[in-house]
Amino acid sequence: MESELQEVPLTGGMSTPGVVRVGDTVRRPLKADAGYTQDLLLHLERCGFSGAPRFLGVDERGRTILSYIEGCAPPNNGLRLSETAVRAGATLVRAVHDLTEGTRFAAGAEVASHPNLSQPNFVFRESVPVAIIDWDGTRAGTRVSNLGDFLWAFVHPAVHEDVEVAARMLREAVVAYGCRGDGLVEAMFANVRRFVDEDPEVGEWGVNELAYMERNAGLFESRLSA
Repeated sequence: MESELQEVPLTGGMSTPGVVRVGDTVRRPLKADAGYTQDLLLHLERCGFSGAPRFLGVDERGRTILSYIEGCAPPNNGLRLSETAVRAGATLVRAVHDLTEGTRFAAGAEVASHPNLSQPNFVFRESVPVAIIDWDGTRAGTRVSNLGDFLWAFVHPAVHEDVEVAARMLREAVVAYGCRGDGLVEAMFANVRRFVDEDPEVGEWGVNELAYMERNAGLFESRLSA
């Protein structure tokens, strides 16, 4: 019986407290926006998108039931990803944007915008991302802003000592997404600034991250606009 299955706390990713694995499912406490998130996941499933968990219902304890995606979610940001991984991540984001543009999930904006496209919110297999997780807080937004978040938090240029490598990785992501680079550097800045302003615990790390982005803005702009 389901009630006899062991509940295993999930510590990978940037999960909500109380998230557990039960067999081949994940249980998450219901959030205020649960209806939007559940309907979005059902929509992605109907569209044949395999890069997100399936919404399977609500359990007897009032928790959202999601399919468990095999793989590894990094415990924190800062991995130096391969070009293959960067391109795969950008392709996942592009798919979500394309599948939600013009739908009620993008009402008043362009697309459904995942709130935190950092490395811990992706499931990796053999060092390549295969799915995006932790969809709570998703809302209508713009492609540029959401892609800017992805470029900063997933591609994470600041982890590369060689800024030319960082610029190349950003370019790989933009090409894989399939867009021009207009506005993306400023979108990255906006996401870093918001992160620093809204989370006082980021301290010196956040300040250094923002300084790195500003210091290399010209190079990033030239590479992404090429």
